[in-house]
Amino acid sequence: MSTEMKTGLVLSGGGAVGAYQAGVVKALAECGTQISMVSGASIGAFNGAIIAASPDLSEAAARLEALWKHLGNNQVLSVNRSVYFSLLKKLFQAMNLCQIPGRAGALLTTLLRHISIINGFDNPMAQPLLSDEPLTALMDHYLDTDALADGLPLYVSLYPTEGGMQDIIDCIRAELGAGTTKNAVFQHIQSLPRGQQKEALLASAALPLLFRPREVQGTMFCDGGMGGWRNMQGNTPVTPLVDAGCNMVIVTHLSDGSLWDRRAFPDTTILEIRPRKRLKHTGEEGKSGGLLSFTSAHTDIWRQQGYEDTMLTMEHIRNPLAARQALTRSEAVLQKSQDITEEADSALKNAMARIK
Repeated sequence: MSTEMKTGLVLSGGGAVGAYQAGVVKALAECGTQISMVSGASIGAFNGAIIAASPDLSEAAARLEALWKHLGNNQVLSVNRSVYFSLLKKLFQAMNLCQIPGRAGALLTTLLRHISIINGFDNPMAQPLLSDEPLTALMDHYLDTDALADGLPLYVSLYPTEGGMQDIIDCIRAELGAGTTKNAVFQHIQSLPRGQQKEALLASAALPLLFRPREVQGTMFCDGGMGGWRNMQGNTPVTPLVDAGCNMVIVTHLSDGSLWDRRAFPDTTILEIRPRKRLKHTGEEGKSGGLLSFTSAHTDIWRQQGYEDTMLTMEHIRNPLAARQALTRSEAVLQKSQDITEEADSALKNAMARIK
């Protein structure tokens, strides 16, 4: 009879809207949630590393809040704007020529034709649009690598890259219904040498073309959230936690329309925390917040929304969860009673044997 309940926390990817997860963790800590292990994709891998390296969930919540306040008030992305917008213009021009899945092949042909004339992109992998030095500096400041090595088990999703442009084309094909992307690889961080652990975290968040891919144990990887695009296999890394023995998993989504399906894990208790309203808001001059909107005008709102959504979700499941915890305690008491009875029976048999 199994009496141990292992609870895993899954942190999906989503760029700047990962601020939502800081609010989620704060609420979980206030509810007294005990986490056994963590998994993350992209920005969720970074958040997950902070949690895994913290002594408890309350401290993790405090560290995440400090991190996201810093991200909201400081410039963390260094963008080559002229190259970036030139690339987007060509991509959008190509995409507008094909709006339906049945013509996905024509779309890809056009994409390749336009991409081939973009100056300076003969080797996209060697020329990322963003510098990852600010993110690396943040990791050095906020992440205790020694504590991570001895902390909660952490799994991150990694996508085996075929080159930034090819990776994007594969995602577009999947989005148009013309296939899917390769599955992500799930890497247990603490199993890696110390020098490779940061590389794996940076690889999980390396959006194609925007950041350079990273080498982990001889393979080049980029943003793990791209894996298994059609069913969010990489962006919602539940599988490694279930395989590691979790019988309850808390899944945090960064989109209310996530395609991930809990029915793929019928033997696991799944608690999903989804945004009750879209994680995009209008900022200054009508600019919308999204993947790279690391501004306090957005991140503060998303942190608060994560907290409120989680508290509402926990309120709905409080009684069933309490009942399960009570059952677990009852099973433990029953098992202890059975052990005592077996010991007494054994002692009685030994005594009777001596009398004879």
